[in-house]
Amino acid sequence: MLIMTLLFASGCGPYDPPPSLNKPTKKNLPVEKENQKHLRIVFYDFDQTLPVMHIFKETAGADDVSKKSDQFFVDAFGGEERVARLKKHFERLTQAEVKCSIVSYGYSAVIKESLIRVGLIDFFAKDAIFGRDSEALKRFRMAKHKVISEEMGSGNIGHEEAIFVDDSKENIEKCAEAGICRTLHVHERRGLTEKNLVFLENELMKK
Repeated sequence: MLIMTLLFASGCGPYDPPPSLNKPTKKNLPVEKENQKHLRIVFYDFDQTLPVMHIFKETAGADDVSKKSDQFFVDAFGGEERVARLKKHFERLTQAEVKCSIVSYGYSAVIKESLIRVGLIDFFAKDAIFGRDSEALKRFRMAKHKVISEEMGSGNIGHEEAIFVDDSKENIEKCAEAGICRTLHVHERRGLTEKNLVFLENELMKK
């Protein structure tokens, strides 16, 4: 009895989630538990999702990083071993005919230069990278979920056929609340982890 009293006093007692969390809906159902169709596209954020660091902040919002050394970009992506792992990840998605796209608040040229330097640019089509200076993000006033919705509509892609990956909880929640597509939150905000990568790759097995 004394132990239970101490637990409640310290804030460690039983927790009842709000009613909205007790009953999964299409908007808040974890991606692992949905009735899924095969994966057709993954929308990735950039900073702290593909790189482990926030390149936009690290470069003070520069729109040209061409003078940065190759080592800067390798380090930004977590080192040579992680770059190799990302390359394998994108190879697996590409072989499964899954399209890879980037929707980011970073500058398009910076994103492309970063991908070129670490050898990942070939996994992204020219029209699949949306930076803060892209027509789409400016038109939707930086609302990532609206850009994603438009892209899915143009490709006739259903909710279960797309996943949005971001380290920002706010961006993830907006996409989920709008019921646009499935989502994967990079909680650590230090780049996609091995667990995250494996989860996405396991989606390919469901075809």
